[in-house]
Amino acid sequence: MTILQKIKEIDVKTSHFFPKFYHHKLLSNIMKFIAGIGDFGMIWLLLILLLSLSSKTQLLSQKMLAALLLATVIGQVTIKSIIKRKRPCHTYSDVEMLVAIPSDYSFPSGHTTSSFACATTVCFFFPKTGIVFILFALLMAFSRLYLFVHYLSDVTFGIILGISVGIIVMMF
Repeated sequence: MTILQKIKEIDVKTSHFFPKFYHHKLLSNIMKFIAGIGDFGMIWLLLILLLSLSSKTQLLSQKMLAALLLATVIGQVTIKSIIKRKRPCHTYSDVEMLVAIPSDYSFPSGHTTSSFACATTVCFFFPKTGIVFILFALLMAFSRLYLFVHYLSDVTFGIILGISVGIIVMMF
């Protein structure tokens, strides 16, 4: 078995694990809420706007905006259009969905990439607060798995890409 076959096997197994918990209404509602505020980077755009209002956090807001834009261009625009990986909800239509089925491709997870890109920039400015943002980014990544819209490798690569983008933005 090749490494890619093993990754695919793990992806399929993990993606089918979470729908077993959909009967837990509170958990399902929390995951839908977390994913929903990540749609189109809205939570990050709102935070960037708020941070831009203070001279003490304007540089952070600029770095976060740069990270969000770079993450979108690299992940959503470039990699997704090259890889064209179908989402688990596109491949396995027998799973009842809790959210609307996204129309774009799966790899990498845009919610995860943008969350880690922004959270990483916060870590450079406010390390202790950054930990809270990293935990939120992890929750965002988990919500994408839970809701059956991404595979484990989608969010894993999204984490790596997001952190990398955050670091690159902070270097310039």
